[in-house]
Amino acid sequence: MSSALMQYGCYIDFFYNKFTTPKSKSLIIGDSRGLQGFQPKIINKKLKADNFELPISNYSFTIAQAHIGELYRKSILKKLDDTSKKGLFIISLSPWMLGSKKSNNNLAGEFKESGTPPHNMRNVSSNPNFEYLLKNLNYFNFKGVFRKNSTLHKDGWLEANNLPKDSITFKEWKNSQLKIFKGFIKDYNVSDYRKKSLDTLIKDLKLHGEVYIVRTPIDREVLELENIFFPNFDLFMKNICETNKITYLNYTKLNSKLKFQTYDGHHLDKYGGVTFTTSVCDSIVQKNDLK
Repeated sequence: MSSALMQYGCYIDFFYNKFTTPKSKSLIIGDSRGLQGFQPKIINKKLKADNFELPISNYSFTIAQAHIGELYRKSILKKLDDTSKKGLFIISLSPWMLGSKKSNNNLAGEFKESGTPPHNMRNVSSNPNFEYLLKNLNYFNFKGVFRKNSTLHKDGWLEANNLPKDSITFKEWKNSQLKIFKGFIKDYNVSDYRKKSLDTLIKDLKLHGEVYIVRTPIDREVLELENIFFPNFDLFMKNICETNKITYLNYTKLNSKLKFQTYDGHHLDKYGGVTFTTSVCDSIVQKNDLK
C-alpha cells in the first residue's frame, strides 16, 4: 500500500501529499479556492529575489476542513518550520471560512471540522504517512488512478485535469455550487469565535514573516450570496488588516477589470490560476518596492 501511495497518491486523494512533505517556512492557507487557485511554483519563481524564505507550500484544504479556528491554526503551526523569520504567508480567505453551523457552540469546543484532516493528524510531515492511511482511508478515490481528473502536486497545489469544454456542464456545476452556498446561508452564522481566531492566526504568522490576506475572484452570483451571508466582510478585512499592519488584496473588486474566469462560479482552472498567482506576486513585489 505504501509504495502504491507514493506512486499514485497524487491521483487518489486531495490531501495525502500535504502530509508527506517537510515542514515549510512559507505557507498558503485557505479553502478549495486557495487549493486550486494558488500555484506555489509560480510564487517560488516570481518572488525568489524578494528575500522570502522559499519554497512555499500550499496547505489549503476544502471548505469542509478549512474553517478558521483553533483546529486549523494548530495544524498550520505544526506544518510551519518555526525557524522561519522571513516567511511568506498567504491566507486565501472567503466569508464561509468564518462561518459555523448554527447548531455548534464554538466556545464549548463544537466544530464541524473536528475529526477531519488536517485536524485529526499528529504527524503532518512523514513519507509514507501511515497515520493518514489509518485515519483517512475514506477520502481515497482509487478510481482516480485511471481517470486522473485531478493531481495533487507535492507542493500542495491541486490541479484540475480534463475539465469539460461544454458550457452546459459548467452551468450545471455553477448551479450546484450556488445551491450549496444557499444552504450555508440557511444553516451557518458568521462566528465571532472564528473572527477572533483569524486575528490570533495573523499574529502567530507575523512572528515568522509577512502575511497577506487574499479574497479570490468569483462570479457575481456567488459574490451576491457571500454579501448576504457576511455583508460587512470587506470592512472587517480592512479593519483587521490595518490593525495588524498587513495587506488585503480583494480580487472580487479587481476582477471587474481583470476578468478572471471560473469554471463553476468560484474555482479557477489551472490556466486562470497562473494569471491569478502571477497577479498576486506582482502586488506583493509592488508593496515591497514601496517600503
